[in-house]
Amino acid sequence: MGEMAAGSGVWSGQLLDLLDAAGRAAALTLGVEQVLDSDAVIVWQDKPADEVLLLVTGWARSTSITPSGRVLLHDLHHPGDVLAERPGGPRTATVTAGSTVRLRRIAHCDVRGFLAANPGAGAAWRQSLCPQRRAARRAWWMAPHLPVPRRVARLLLEEHRTFGQDGIPLVRRDLAAMLGRSASTVQAAVSGLREAGAVDVVAGSRRIHIIDVAALRLLAGEPAPVDDLHCPPGAEGCVVCGEGW
Repeated sequence: MGEMAAGSGVWSGQLLDLLDAAGRAAALTLGVEQVLDSDAVIVWQDKPADEVLLLVTGWARSTSITPSGRVLLHDLHHPGDVLAERPGGPRTATVTAGSTVRLRRIAHCDVRGFLAANPGAGAAWRQSLCPQRRAARRAWWMAPHLPVPRRVARLLLEEHRTFGQDGIPLVRRDLAAMLGRSASTVQAAVSGLREAGAVDVVAGSRRIHIIDVAALRLLAGEPAPVDDLHCPPGAEGCVVCGEGW
C-alpha cells in the first residue's frame, strides 16, 4: 500500500480517527516527523522504549526473534496507529516499514502534555492502545481450536478492513508466521479460499486480493469482536492506563 494523504479516511479505528479535530491537529504536531522507505527499520527489538511512534501514512510490521532463532510476525500497523510500550522497558519487537511511511517520534513527556491539554484525547488513547481490545481481536483469528482455513479467512478479513481494494501485502509465509502454522498448511488454506472464489493471488504481486467479502465472511464463521471493546480507565497492569500517561 502506497503512502496516503492525511485525512483520506485510512485512519479508521486508529488513534487519529478516534480523536476530535482539535486533538488530531495537535497530535500531528507532536515530536519529530520522519519519512522512511519500505523495509527500513523503525525501532529494534530489545532497545529501550524511549519514545512513542505515531504512524501517519503507510504501514509497518512488528516481528521478534525467539531464543531458537525463529522469526515471529506479531502484528501489522496501519495509518493513524500509535505504537507505545512500557516506558523505559525493552521493546518487545522490531518494527519495519512495509511501505513508504511518514511517522512522528514523540517523547513520553510530550504525550503526557498532550493528554493533559486535550481532555477528550484520553479515551481515544486508551481505546486505540487497549490491550484487552487488541487481544480480543487477535484471539478471533488466532484461536488454536479453529481449522486453519477459518483462521486464514478471519485474518484476511481483519487486514482487508484497512488495506481494502489495494490488496493485502502479505505472502503465504507472512500468514504462516502470524498464525504459527507451517507455510504448506497455510498455502493449502489460501488455495481453498481461492477455489471458493473468495480471494485471488496475482502472480508476482505479493498481495492477496479479496474478491468476495461475503463469501469470506461465511467461511470465517462468527463476526469479529466489536470495535468499541476496551478496558476501563485505571485497569490494573495495563500499560496504557497504569503507567502515568
